[in-house]
Amino acid sequence: MNSVKIIFLILSIILSSCKERNEANSEQIQMNSELKSKLETILLKDQGIREIIASNGNLSIERKAELLTQMNLSETDIEGEARFELMREIDSINLLEIESIIKEYGYPSKSLVGEPANQAAFYVIQHSNKVDKYLPVIRKATDNGDISKTALALMEDRNLMHKGIEQIYGTQIKGQANKKDEWVYFLWPIKNIDSINIWRKEVGFEQNLEEYLKEMDVDFKLYKINELSDL
Repeated sequence: MNSVKIIFLILSIILSSCKERNEANSEQIQMNSELKSKLETILLKDQGIREIIASNGNLSIERKAELLTQMNLSETDIEGEARFELMREIDSINLLEIESIIKEYGYPSKSLVGEPANQAAFYVIQHSNKVDKYLPVIRKATDNGDISKTALALMEDRNLMHKGIEQIYGTQIKGQANKKDEWVYFLWPIKNIDSINIWRKEVGFEQNLEEYLKEMDVDFKLYKINELSDL
């Protein structure tokens, strides 16, 4: 084979390779677009139902109508206790979808799906009973710049609370019925009160613990784990 034919063959291989890469990239962009849309829907449902519940019926007519339309819900779906059952159902479905996405892609990064779609996986895991399982994934995503340090701190504290251990950053507030059968909210026990505001600042929280509790309308009262049963 002469040199001209060799050069022609090499050019043909290069052009063919470039074409295959371009087609693969186009396919990847399309796939990412679909994933972005899916995550945006998951995020809408996760946050939307919580906005409805947290408002305690005080949402504006316009905002409520907007959420119901976006989530394809009716007024009946969010009446009374039905809204809590709906939240549990949404959380369960969302978790299955997020687990499937993480299995295929790892944590969906900003470069893969953009913001705020990349936050969907964090919120769904944070609201699940599988925080401990996926915490290493969230830590890695934080190292990669896809999750903020404050978000990671929220999940670290949530995981410790689930395990019945003192939290580090003071982010977790728990509600439970007291001995008078009244629903009370309190700061979950913390590990070190002397250092907590330093740790909060290090991970990016703008408020100190006192300011945070005031905003959340929770008394600044410190409990130990063994005192919680006496509330």
